[in-house]
Amino acid sequence: MNQSKVVNNPKVDKTINTGMAYLLWCSSFLSICGLHRFYSGKYFTGAIWLVTFGLLGVGQFFDLFFIPGMVEEKNLKILKKQLDSGDIFNYLPQERIERILEKKSPKSDTQIILELAKKHPEGISIADCIIATNKTSSEMKELLKSLYKEGVVEIENHPETGAVTYKVF
Repeated sequence: MNQSKVVNNPKVDKTINTGMAYLLWCSSFLSICGLHRFYSGKYFTGAIWLVTFGLLGVGQFFDLFFIPGMVEEKNLKILKKQLDSGDIFNYLPQERIERILEKKSPKSDTQIILELAKKHPEGISIADCIIATNKTSSEMKELLKSLYKEGVVEIENHPETGAVTYKVF
């Protein structure tokens, strides 16, 4: 997919801009306070700012520091809404979709153990597995035993120490 189509697509570019929020904040110099809050989706407090002249200027001043957070919160809500509707997947590059999905689905203990074993072809110990998964030793022994029975891992002894190690085929 062409990257320019992703950037200029109106379905994806519904996010708001921090610079525009600051520009709207400057409307307070014309005695119109709270426009930046309406822009950030904070309609109730925006109405309060409009009526009270930004809480007599005090709230307007503090918003100078809060604007980046308000904009980020609004953009996250927009992205979440697009993700929930499924529309965004038609317009994002594949690698970005994979990163989003990777964050949403936690890995199982089996996946964690197999990835650990793949990174350490010399073998991993039960202690390595417990550290990686935060499981108890009895839970880990049962899981490793079932992986051995399924033929996913093999059990060996370390040549120097004689400790039990687990390897991926």
